[in-house]
Amino acid sequence: IIRPWSVDVCTASPTIARPEFIHKSLLTKQDYRINIVSKTMSPLYAEDVECSRAAAAPEAAGSRQPAAKMSFLRKWGPALFAIAGVIAVNALLLGPTGSRVPSLSPRQLAAQTVREERTQAVLDMEWDHEADLKRGLSNMHGSRSLSESDGGVMEYTRRRHRFLGEYVHVDVSDQFTLFGKLSISLIYFAFWVFLMFPNWFLPIGRPGIALGGGLSMVVYRYILTLTGQGPSFDAAKVIILEPLFLLFGLMLTTIYLEKMERGGLFDKLRDSLDDPVNWKRSAKIMAMSTIGSAAVMNDSVVLIFSGVVVDLCVRHKVANSLPYLLSLATTANTGSAFTMTGNPQNILIVSLAYDDISWTEFLSNMVLPVTAASIINAIMLFVYYSSELFPGSSGLLECFGIVFSGNRTPEMLAQEHAYHARNVAKSEDDIESTGWSVWSKIQIVLVTIFLVCFAIGLDVCVTSICAGAILMVLAAWKRQHYDPKPEMFEYDAEGNALPPKKMYDMDGNEIEPEEEELVTESETTLTEVDYGLLMLFIGQFILIGSFDDTGVPQGFFNLAMGGCADQMTSVPCVYWFVLVITILSNVASNVPVVQMLAATFPYATPYDWMQVSFSATIAGNLTMLGSAANMIVAFQAAKVGDRTFTSERHAPFGIPSTILSLYAGTALLSMVHFSPECSVKLGECDEE
Repeated sequence: IIRPWSVDVCTASPTIARPEFIHKSLLTKQDYRINIVSKTMSPLYAEDVECSRAAAAPEAAGSRQPAAKMSFLRKWGPALFAIAGVIAVNALLLGPTGSRVPSLSPRQLAAQTVREERTQAVLDMEWDHEADLKRGLSNMHGSRSLSESDGGVMEYTRRRHRFLGEYVHVDVSDQFTLFGKLSISLIYFAFWVFLMFPNWFLPIGRPGIALGGGLSMVVYRYILTLTGQGPSFDAAKVIILEPLFLLFGLMLTTIYLEKMERGGLFDKLRDSLDDPVNWKRSAKIMAMSTIGSAAVMNDSVVLIFSGVVVDLCVRHKVANSLPYLLSLATTANTGSAFTMTGNPQNILIVSLAYDDISWTEFLSNMVLPVTAASIINAIMLFVYYSSELFPGSSGLLECFGIVFSGNRTPEMLAQEHAYHARNVAKSEDDIESTGWSVWSKIQIVLVTIFLVCFAIGLDVCVTSICAGAILMVLAAWKRQHYDPKPEMFEYDAEGNALPPKKMYDMDGNEIEPEEEELVTESETTLTEVDYGLLMLFIGQFILIGSFDDTGVPQGFFNLAMGGCADQMTSVPCVYWFVLVITILSNVASNVPVVQMLAATFPYATPYDWMQVSFSATIAGNLTMLGSAANMIVAFQAAKVGDRTFTSERHAPFGIPSTILSLYAGTALLSMVHFSPECSVKLGECDEE
């Protein structure tokens, strides 16, 4: 093959006599084809393997030079421009002081009247708590079309409040004094800063900071109760157990899938995401994360694949793993907006919505805005990290040429060459072990059943814990009856096995060797569960729950919305509404925000909830604390030594990407949606 360029295989440095880009047609698979029959390699491969064994890999050539420090404008310029843009858009639509807020339409006024009448009717109703208990909880969790004797739809909100109280916001803000509200808010924001920037303070780590903050809040709330500055605080009630059970089950399942067999399902899944080209590897991660989050749940996907992404970065000697971790975290948050089971806030929205929202209705509304948000996020990721994902390129036009025309720079060619050379250097045993063993097939069956149970709506916590328990039993049986026993022999200097040593007691009697001590799963695999991650969420639940009790988030919402509160999803108020939801979701977390909105607007329409779901989910990409998935990615990556995914590095990309995706998706959802803008159960739609 005649090439118009040459590459030094040991330095991966292309010579000057070559074109800037090489079309993919010039580099065929024949360049990397191996003669397996004759067990020979091309001289180019032989040189590359020798160089990789002797020194550095060629793929690191593009990162050997110390990277120039990014300027402030290059790092924070897009974020500052996005913030200024969103302020300008809302000032243009609503006026600098909100003077352009439109008055309520006759339909909105009629709906407001009906809702006020229904709320008053609910408050005036008498109810018998003992009679409700005798009827059983099944009536409360089943159909919402209750009979008139049970109160009908008017009783629905109160019953859900009584029996699902841990998920419904209870307003106790009037029981706080001003000092109590201010002091709790100061404590919360202090720990919020500690969690956002843990490296700025003592090296305690986020789990220790969150747990310390939660315990401090419990003690302080007790002091406020004794001094009459606030109500009692039930810390156990604000800890939502379902996410903790889900995380534990998923961690258990992931550990056993990874450690049960070398070259098993987990390794094959890792290999499926691998690619010698950086941007293609990032694109595969984004596609997998988007689809997986929509099908299962975003927290599940990032928990399983965080270690995989870090391992791929280590395998390719990537100098900056941040683009790949962002590819996983941001698309997991965005993709989870597709379905009602994609994230906890969507599940809560469907549970608390006054009108029924079906799975297909939810998906049909979200297809267009979420797809647009995913495309925007991917394009911005490729642009913002073009130097890492497109090594050797000198501009955006060249990057687009690489993606759409198949061109490759010499640095990319060197990476591909090193990738294929490394595969050739693998031993024959590794090549032969790429098949599907019986254990891999069992793993596939279990994972398939696991996903089916998720899809048909079975309890995700029970499903994940059961999957982990089954894999634990299977791994223990495999290790005891199938895996080869470790050798207990000692060898001399020449490698010859020495006879086993005999031991004698005081009387000269030979001591029989004891039976081999069994190693239990509790001593091995169960110790690898990240209990620190569970502590992190417990501490955050306590901090957020106490802060929500003060009524400060609700007060901020009412103050910020102003005249748009009664028409929050109508244009142009909807653009200000999604911004307020985004801010609250990053300050007080998205699940408490949904609880607050359900209590403040109990008769919100299905379309209202679609806008809330989209904005609260996309808001997770704004900052590190905006989504639990971000925290999981950062924690899992730090556990294996990768601490590049920090708040300081996340925000410069997360802010502009979130704002642009949020407003583009909101505009599309406001123009094209299939959910009614009225409440069917309240009879609002009958009047239209």
